[in-house]
Amino acid sequence: MAKKTLNQTNLEKLAALVMNLVQGSAALQRRARMELSAAQGPKDVAADLRKRFASLRRSTSYVDWQKQRALVKDLNGLLSMIDTVITPQDPLEGFELLWSFLLLAPSIYERTDDSNGVIGDVFGEAVDRIEHLSPKISLDAKSLAERILEAVTDAGYGEFDGIIPATADALGAEGLEHLKTITKAWEAAPPSAQDLERYRGYGLSSAPEDAVLRNKQLTSSIILADVADAQGDVDAYMARYSAEQLTYGTIAPDVARRLLDADRVDEAYKIIMGAKAAEDGKPFRMFRHDLDAVYEECLERLGKTDDLKAHLWDSFAQTKSCQRFEKCR
Repeated sequence: MAKKTLNQTNLEKLAALVMNLVQGSAALQRRARMELSAAQGPKDVAADLRKRFASLRRSTSYVDWQKQRALVKDLNGLLSMIDTVITPQDPLEGFELLWSFLLLAPSIYERTDDSNGVIGDVFGEAVDRIEHLSPKISLDAKSLAERILEAVTDAGYGEFDGIIPATADALGAEGLEHLKTITKAWEAAPPSAQDLERYRGYGLSSAPEDAVLRNKQLTSSIILADVADAQGDVDAYMARYSAEQLTYGTIAPDVARRLLDADRVDEAYKIIMGAKAAEDGKPFRMFRHDLDAVYEECLERLGKTDDLKAHLWDSFAQTKSCQRFEKCR
């Protein structure tokens, strides 16, 4: 077999072949340009990425389910370029590009149907990559906190969900405390004319002022809970819930789990028992694995062996779970 050597003639042939392959495919042409930029350096790739972001923001054409796969592939390709070319050499630039990528969400969601969740998965991946970058970047903590509050309160599609735990390392103690302060101030501030106008357009039966207030309270509650988690403040996390809400099977396990992690086993047990009592009072009890799992850990850590065995046998009788059968043998 003849030895293949890299010389000018062979490279020109290869370039001609690539050009033929990408003809008629805008996506492949963009990919080829970015790969060429990568050979020049991360600054050129960053410039091309920002051009592509601008193009996506300007686009208004509807993306049906047949074209959605190509869009998702394009978005994942952009994330891959950031991850492989930019962040290894310039983590801060990578962070800024990922943030800009998240800001594309409204323009993407408004022109496609994401009922299958694939678009949301891509933006979730961007948040995950920010989390990996967070310990490697240095930003003004207070400025970052203010940027996060603005992003979360403006996000209409959940694209910034999880951004507070993702940036906890970059925020540090100062940034987290500042985020708590400005979130409370934002919640207490009177609604802006823009907020009121937005809610008037929804055709709600309640007054726009009431709708804005409820939305602010809910958003503030979520932000402060994330801050409390990042600070390891279980009491602040619990403070977002009323006594009644702490008996809900959808809430009690998360709260009790945090209490267990803080070695506050008696309090966790009390929360779980309250939730189980509330469930027992209902005509139909939905089996909740998360509630039962925390309950079992509470019993185990409190040394309530007989109660644990009785509970496991009862659960086995209801669910016929072999895993539970083995656990209580």
